[in-house]
Amino acid sequence: MKVYVAPEVAEVEALHPYLRDDSFRTSPIREQILRQAIVLKEAHALGDRRVRMHLMSWWPGAKGRTLDEVMDARLSQQDAELTIAREYGYANWSEVDDLKNATPDNDFEKALDDLLAGETERLQLRLEENPNLTIERSAFGHRATLLHYLGANGVESHRQRTPLNAAVLAELLIGCGADIHAEAIMYGGGQTAYALASSSAHPHKAGISAELNRALGG
Repeated sequence: MKVYVAPEVAEVEALHPYLRDDSFRTSPIREQILRQAIVLKEAHALGDRRVRMHLMSWWPGAKGRTLDEVMDARLSQQDAELTIAREYGYANWSEVDDLKNATPDNDFEKALDDLLAGETERLQLRLEENPNLTIERSAFGHRATLLHYLGANGVESHRQRTPLNAAVLAELLIGCGADIHAEAIMYGGGQTAYALASSSAHPHKAGISAELNRALGG
């Protein structure tokens, strides 16, 4: 199945090629965020503009600045840590520190892989084996469900991907028990999958926003 990946999302994937490594994905959340923050700071120092989605979306210091101004600004390690922490749904680094050695749920993460790759049959098999996946939430701070991830908005940058069969995937999740009214903690909280999808540029650019919004109850 084809998947729409915006240029800025592809840049994040290229900046962090280790994101798909099992050894990385099974490591504690704190370690995952710290490694990305270190890469972010180093890339910014080198003038690598692939940091643009991270910084323009999540760094408070980017507010009111152009990308050129952000690239010329000083970015401390603390700034980088705060940026990646906010991307994963944490208000500050202290919330990440409090996680200690907590790790993501592997079953949820694998189901999410299938979802964002548009792998309908593989996702359905996972749901049959573990029906609770439809109501489970990400271990990350935003606490998104699988359905929320289809909104391609407010979650970690490299996962703002839009499979072209997203409406079919949404219908599958809903048919298996996903709650369209479930809320996740992005942009101050209270975000449904429809709210995220309807305000996301990615489904629109992929040409599937209308059908996806209908599937999500809009």
